[in-house]
Amino acid sequence: MYEHKIKSIEELKEILDSYRFNGKRIVLCHGCFDLVHYGHILHFLNSKEQGDILVVTVTPDKFIQKGPGRPFFKEDIRIKHLANIECIDYVTLNKWDTAIETIKVLKPHIYSKGKEVLDNKTIDEISSESLTKSNLSLEIEALESIGGKLHLTDDLTFSSSNILNQIASMLPEETKIYLSELKKNFNSEYMVKVLESLNDIRVLVIGDSILDEYIYCHVLDKVGKEPIVAYKFMSSETYLGGAFAVASDLTSFTNNISLITCIGKNSYEFIETNLNKYIERNIFIQNESETLVKKRFVDYYKNIKNFEIYNTDGLILNKNTEDKIIKYLNDNLHRFDLIIVADFGHGFITEKILDYLTNCNKFLAINCQLNAGNFGYNFITKYKKADFASINSRELRLPFQEKNSDIKIPIKKLSEKLNLHMINVTLGKSGNIYYHKGEHYHVPAFTESPIDTVGAGDEVLALTSLLSYKNAHPQAISFLGNCIGALAVKIMGNKSQVSLTELKKFVSYIMR
Repeated sequence: MYEHKIKSIEELKEILDSYRFNGKRIVLCHGCFDLVHYGHILHFLNSKEQGDILVVTVTPDKFIQKGPGRPFFKEDIRIKHLANIECIDYVTLNKWDTAIETIKVLKPHIYSKGKEVLDNKTIDEISSESLTKSNLSLEIEALESIGGKLHLTDDLTFSSSNILNQIASMLPEETKIYLSELKKNFNSEYMVKVLESLNDIRVLVIGDSILDEYIYCHVLDKVGKEPIVAYKFMSSETYLGGAFAVASDLTSFTNNISLITCIGKNSYEFIETNLNKYIERNIFIQNESETLVKKRFVDYYKNIKNFEIYNTDGLILNKNTEDKIIKYLNDNLHRFDLIIVADFGHGFITEKILDYLTNCNKFLAINCQLNAGNFGYNFITKYKKADFASINSRELRLPFQEKNSDIKIPIKKLSEKLNLHMINVTLGKSGNIYYHKGEHYHVPAFTESPIDTVGAGDEVLALTSLLSYKNAHPQAISFLGNCIGALAVKIMGNKSQVSLTELKKFVSYIMR
């Protein structure tokens, strides 16, 4: 009985144009509507009174950042549920992450929101061209551009997020207990202010250049005469990895970012086109070398990686390039507050550069990664000192041959060896642990279903480096680092970055 109400954005545009031509007033409501309750019904009834045709647009699953396990109901169920409500005339799945473009396309006379939206202005801020505005402000601008008006309903309200968090939480019991204890000392407003305090930090990122190519394939079957499986090519995408990714991740929090790296003869145009414009580029080129490209062959339907190919062993700096980089550092070091070393072990961090960085008297944050191209040859113990490190448990355990010991033992050894008093260790499905001057702060995992862990460590490194430089509270650093990691594992590779808005929303909802 409800199927006729469900339309695509394109179909709905034509239908509404016809209603508008005949003098009908169109009202638009937009939201997640994960758990429709009595407060929503009152909102819809009030909204319908403002016009003739009530349209409800629904946020797609992929754009919802309301904490682990959300949305509780998938988009197709949410749409069907709304279509069964009598006062709603049409329902459609939105194509964008906000209603801004939707308003411009559907051109409602009235855009109806619950009055509680006024309380979410700081959480829903969106940055554009160095200007920060609330999502509501941008929606109002879109409304005014098409001659529409905002209507705020002020009926009895309930929070579906609070209801779901109480009766249907997807979080493990350990995580619920952790959050309950955290909220005794901190609230989401405090965490948001900590995140917003990072925008004045002047950062230099230095490290290996990497391109990540994802080649999506559909499995066919075993080849007839040989013991191999055949795949059909479907599509491919290339993302900026390595130091490019770390610098890009930082743009969510500060616009004062410089990057030093070296590339080979390939992919210069791609890098220039795709690197965030707010990043100051200091890209050295060695035409006798190749930029490292990691090709990952991925199952098209399940997003499972089948195998990986490197096009080169790495990019080894020649003496001329090395001297130019040292000269740049000498001439520009005074411009930076924080140096983040993205050491992927592919040849960029030479012994001379390493010595310079560890003796330059700047706050030094390091990540020393182990991967298939350097396994066993790129231990963090090659550094003599640092101010902060973010690594995973394997990268911590291997240098000290501590396979099964309590994680606090290799943490202590690393602290003593590098005179290092701030260490973040990611533990995969066990969350993370942050060490600060003899104390350990463990945070359990916030997600149990990662899509892709590639790039998540870069996001964690970028944010926790900024927080550690700012000397944020250790509990805030461990919590926020784990939050951004939980969001990052929902992104394929480095296809996009976790935005400040996404992170603030996640923090707000998970701490309700």
